[in-house]
Amino acid sequence: MEAPLSLLEHYKTKQPVTCGHVGALTKEETDKLRQLWQLVIDEFDRTDSEPLRVLFRLSDSDALYEDDGLTSLSFEPLVPLSSKDRAQSESATPESELQSESVMQSESTTPNGTPLSNKIARAGSGLLGWMSSGRSTPASTSPDEDAAAQQRRRESVQDHVQRTQHHTTPLVPAPFVPLFKQPEQTRTFRSAFWQAATQTRNADSWVLRFLRARKWDVCAAFAMLRKALEWRAGQALDEIMFYGESQLHMHTMKSGLAFACTRDRLNNPVFVIRVRVNMARERSIAAIKRFLCWQIETSQLLASGVDGRVTLVFDMSGFTRDNIDLQLVRTLITLLTNYYPETLGVMLIYVNSLLFSGLWALIAPFIDPNVKAKIILARNASGLVPFIDRKCLPVELGGSKAFKYEYVVPEINENSCMGDVKARGVVERTFGDAVDAYERATRTWLTSKSDDVSVDAGHERDSAREAVCKAFDALDPYVRARTLYHRLESI
Repeated sequence: MEAPLSLLEHYKTKQPVTCGHVGALTKEETDKLRQLWQLVIDEFDRTDSEPLRVLFRLSDSDALYEDDGLTSLSFEPLVPLSSKDRAQSESATPESELQSESVMQSESTTPNGTPLSNKIARAGSGLLGWMSSGRSTPASTSPDEDAAAQQRRRESVQDHVQRTQHHTTPLVPAPFVPLFKQPEQTRTFRSAFWQAATQTRNADSWVLRFLRARKWDVCAAFAMLRKALEWRAGQALDEIMFYGESQLHMHTMKSGLAFACTRDRLNNPVFVIRVRVNMARERSIAAIKRFLCWQIETSQLLASGVDGRVTLVFDMSGFTRDNIDLQLVRTLITLLTNYYPETLGVMLIYVNSLLFSGLWALIAPFIDPNVKAKIILARNASGLVPFIDRKCLPVELGGSKAFKYEYVVPEINENSCMGDVKARGVVERTFGDAVDAYERATRTWLTSKSDDVSVDAGHERDSAREAVCKAFDALDPYVRARTLYHRLESI
């Protein structure tokens, strides 16, 4: 049996990573997939299962979510950005919120079990000491900055569009209503599962992510899957995607902190994160968490043909002390490790900085090994070219692709269909019927004795899966606000 290709060999030969993916499963892996699906179906059938709670405020959160440091992604107001107003905001911040921001996700620990946040807190003086500070340097704004300017610097996309286009029409013309007629404060395991699993257009692909992340340990994979759904429900990700950019920070969107602009040699969409434009003092941590989740969820639309995998390029050029933001680093690592497993194709860190070397030495030991194996340090464009063809690499990264990020604000009526409650009801019922049929086909598949290790037993499940995809495509415009990538015709 041939040894599997290394990550770099996959890129050199342009052979997609297929090991452990749909269409390339061994008999043992197919059996593991069946076992995990059986646990999922059993959970669907439970009548005594507690609903998954939606957490909108820190005061509503319980220990599970306080530990992960990612609570309250939904509609918290953006913090004031002037030094005076920020000081007032911080002095009024509840102690529970300060504590929540100072802790890392409970699974992100040192090898001896010490929480990463505790390790960082003891990093000492000097370089690592000030890098590990929990709060940013106060904003250096002019004392003469007027209240209107301060307000513009912290406004949402919705606020910006209404101010600059002189109208009061909301960008999303309807209140949020969860799928499957769920109440606003809770989600069932089943509804949360289908809201997540349909993002990859193949529920098997989504389920397999957890098996690969947990080394094919079925019980561990199910525990991870369940925790991910609890987190998704708790953060109301379906609501975040419903309102989309309208509730994101206009300054963050305009700055080009993160954006998709090309594809790598395996056809994965490439997201560039320009660290030099990240100033923690210019937005609240809740705003950046919401922004990152929106970007990752949106990336699944761009990556639907490559099993949901994306490539990240951290552009560290121009990186200074002001750009150091361990809140952002911890958040991104936690998201990729615990809630979006196997989403990362490769992470390229484009850097030539002694300052970053100190930061990397601090965080590298605590990154999940599965994620760390996909991190490549590149000191120049030549280090990126093995993964991204030079003609596809933006000029600002040393390539020849002419690309300049410019944020295109939402159009007033681009989400008008979201206000058509009757039409949504029709397509949502069709989607619900398709999901029911897929679940029935899956139950039949679980009891079948097929020896085929590479495809589903029979055609019924294949047809049902295609029906789910078609129904979800019809439903999507009613439950997800259009995105920048729709306006750029990338989707």
